Amino acid sequence: MERTRHARRAGCDSGTSVIEILIAVVLIGTVVVGTMATLRATVISGTIHRDHSNAHAWLQSSSDVLYAAEKETCDSAAADNGASVVLAEYDKIVDAVPNPQGWEDWQIRIVPPVKFWNSQDLDSDSIKEYVFGSECDPSLTLQLVTLEVRSTDGRIIESVEIVK
Repeated sequence: MERTRHARRAGCDSGTSVIEILIAVVLIGTVVVGTMATLRATVISGTIHRDHSNAHAWLQSSSDVLYAAEKETCDSAAADNGASVVLAEYDKIVDAVPNPQGWEDWQIRIVPPVKFWNSQDLDSDSIKEYVFGSECDPSLTLQLVTLEVRSTDGRIIESVEIVK
């Protein structure tokens, strides 16, 4: 008789309870949610990295083409020292560079104004310092051109300054 009683007790505990199933589902759910969050972060960071890589390559190509192009001369007699003419000519050169797939022409631009190398007396000591500014000195030929690439949402991704 004692043996039968003991056998019945062992038979009752052989299954799983609802609490055990619930704990297992919660644990598996936690692992799945953590894995999905990690996957999402990986996809987003991969997209950002790809955008930066494309922007950098496009910017590098454009800056190389712009640097190799003939320099536009400034006009000190013009109202804005010819900066708008110089900017328009450089824009044409940059627009001719092929865009990466999925990128539009508006996403790369020359940041106005183009700056010209000139001499100024900045500290009233009769010694002229040389700086990039908006004034055009035809005898000094350096120009500072800033190129930037923007993402589709308008944020700046990459920029570079070119001295021509």
